[in-house]
Amino acid sequence: MGKDKQMICLLFSGQGAQKTGLTYDLYQTEPHYRKIIAKASDILQLDLAEFLFDAEKANELAQTRYSQPAILTMSYGLYQILSENADFEKLGIGLSLGEYSGLACANYLEFESALRLIKKRGELMQQASSQNPGVMVAVMKSSLANVELAIKDAQKKGLIGIANVNTPNQIVVGGEKNAVQNLREQLEKDGARVVPLKVSGAFHTPLMKSIQGALKTELQKVDWHNGTFPIYSTTTQKEFAPDNLVSTLTEQLVSTTYFAKTLAQHSQDITAVVELGPGKTLLSFARKILKGVPTYQTDSVANMQETISALKEFNS
Repeated sequence: MGKDKQMICLLFSGQGAQKTGLTYDLYQTEPHYRKIIAKASDILQLDLAEFLFDAEKANELAQTRYSQPAILTMSYGLYQILSENADFEKLGIGLSLGEYSGLACANYLEFESALRLIKKRGELMQQASSQNPGVMVAVMKSSLANVELAIKDAQKKGLIGIANVNTPNQIVVGGEKNAVQNLREQLEKDGARVVPLKVSGAFHTPLMKSIQGALKTELQKVDWHNGTFPIYSTTTQKEFAPDNLVSTLTEQLVSTTYFAKTLAQHSQDITAVVELGPGKTLLSFARKILKGVPTYQTDSVANMQETISALKEFNS
């Protein structure tokens, strides 16, 4: 497929992107968006608007069990606004939790099922984090080979693994505190920059193994469909399908996610990149992977209008 066919890559935000107040203007002006947040509040039995927009709830919003359903709802709502106002060819890639948002938007499962599933997944991940406390760090200015080498050594101090390869120059590692500290010392000696991340556990590492069985049971209860547009797994780089969803999402819990690699394999086809969710973390990764491809945000009235105009322009 060449660039004569406009292909829009939708990126679905991961946990950690949440920030109080984002999309409040859309909530005030877009009835459909308000309805989706109300529906989610009803399903989750909590006032999601309060969590998203009240600064006093910021600490709670940062907790896995709240931030995951909040971001999924936001991404889903933003997609509805976008798709109501612009028609375009698309594929989707999500970061971790974002894969579930993408699967809901592309109707691989119902929105309600996705919310219940992500609520359960958030609770399980929080449980695993309490049982096996872990930390995560982002490594910059180092190669994947160097990080892999340092991990071999750090494994003597405890469980540790590569969680995400976000760009060729940003690798996230998670594990038990002593093991991560050992890795940090090794890499900093070699000139790498290592930044601790604000997360409540070491996701996508062996520390999540204890909850894999429970998550698989939840995934098996879902009525999975063929999607209306393709969502690609960042663990396998393959398109999700009803016959691989349970196994892929079960493995995703303890496996490295390769955002850069998954995005790069579609680089020939992509005309523009749109992030559905709070902020522009994934767009900043995309800019490093797809040089010169325009990127668009959706988390405010102004951003959404700019994105809709651009997508209409691409199709005109």
